Amino acid sequence: MTQSPRSTLLALALASFAAFAPACGDDDGVTPIGTGGSGGEPPGTGGAGGEEPAGTGGSGATGAGGQPVGDEDSDHDRDGLTPRAGDCDDFNNTVHPGAEERNFDDIDSDCDGSDAPRKTLVWSADEDPAQPDLVDALALMDADGDGQISFEEFSAACAESAMLAGTARPGVVQVHASCSGNNSCRGMVYQSWNELYEHSCRAVNGCDGWSCVETAEDQDRDGPAAFKAATCDHCHSAATGKFSVKVPPGEDVSAFLADFWERRSDPYLQAIIAFGIDGATPEGTAYANMPGSYHVLSRSEMDRLIAYLRTLTPEGDNFEQVPTPDPIDPGN
Repeated sequence: MTQSPRSTLLALALASFAAFAPACGDDDGVTPIGTGGSGGEPPGTGGAGGEEPAGTGGSGATGAGGQPVGDEDSDHDRDGLTPRAGDCDDFNNTVHPGAEERNFDDIDSDCDGSDAPRKTLVWSADEDPAQPDLVDALALMDADGDGQISFEEFSAACAESAMLAGTARPGVVQVHASCSGNNSCRGMVYQSWNELYEHSCRAVNGCDGWSCVETAEDQDRDGPAAFKAATCDHCHSAATGKFSVKVPPGEDVSAFLADFWERRSDPYLQAIIAFGIDGATPEGTAYANMPGSYHVLSRSEMDRLIAYLRTLTPEGDNFEQVPTPDPIDPGN
């Protein structure tokens, strides 16, 4: 099959799909790195308080927008807290002690003096006597008692809840191989220098670590329904009981399909379904073959989808990859 130059990007994506995306993605021998998702809803900008306008900051003797706070016991924004009680913006009812901190939005939502993760979860609270309220992550996750948190133990904790101290639905693990800001919304991040952070927005991970990301609310979809909800049917739809596979050029189709499912572990398939797959061709052309579905499917629905996929018989044929066209000459 020969395609026109206009179809090049699609063909490259399909070529990469075969090499990288089997079950809504395939990447033999490579752990996928998710691209993250959108952050949480932005915080509100004010609340009730007669004709008082909603403000954006201020503390002490000055309220939102530079307005003076004449009464330390006032509650202009009616959030139940006064400046004397620590409300650092009495003209914004989304800003007060105990409010959810949406990290790095330039708003100190919980009035703790910093727009940063609300809690640092360290190996052991005993290591920092000055902060005795820190959660002992080691005690919570070190199931085998070896004094370390392994990837398997982190994954097990993530499967229970995407947060250790906070409340969240079960999550799935995203692996970070390099410095990036690609963890997704709401969960916890482990860093290789032995720290764990809880977060409620993206872009709080650093380098070389794992991120547990909260999955969607469970809608009790079975395998076929989850297959459709994750848009796997866009590229892998086939006859009943079959799973369509795009086999790379030059590969023997029968050999490629013979142990198709055996080459892909459940955690690998889960990561593909949750975070999608993207990368670059050897020629340097970027591709994104499928979207991540951690915000569409619950963890249980992902598990049911994987179980369903393993009941299907792979079938497919080779496709031809069209070479990259010559660059457009701007002078013509």
